[in-house]
Amino acid sequence: MSRDPRAAAMTEAELMEAIRSLAGDFGLLAFHARDSRQSWGPGFPDLVITGRGGTIFRECKTEAGVLSAGQQEWARALRASGARWAIWRPRQLLDGTIGRELASLAGRQLALFGALATATEGTGQ
Repeated sequence: MSRDPRAAAMTEAELMEAIRSLAGDFGLLAFHARDSRQSWGPGFPDLVITGRGGTIFRECKTEAGVLSAGQQEWARALRASGARWAIWRPRQLLDGTIGRELASLAGRQLALFGALATATEGTGQ
């Protein structure tokens, strides 16, 4: 679990909005399953994002969030099929991991993207 109080305070909705914005900035196509419990596939990942670098499936969770049984089942099935499934948490947004993954998916390299977290500390951004 992250020790960064910003990560601990971030809601899943705030994380998702930041990811939506980044995906748009990189020109990626993104789909958000608003509530998979009300569809055919309970537990389906929150996000499917695609670009020149492939397609990824991501489940977004707060720092303390846990996967439901349905989400665990989808994770196992997607990974077994060779799909790129993972969980994203606020700490990964703040340390630049999500930005680097999205840049790679878009076919870009952002070697200094991780510096964003350091550069914005204390600025209120």
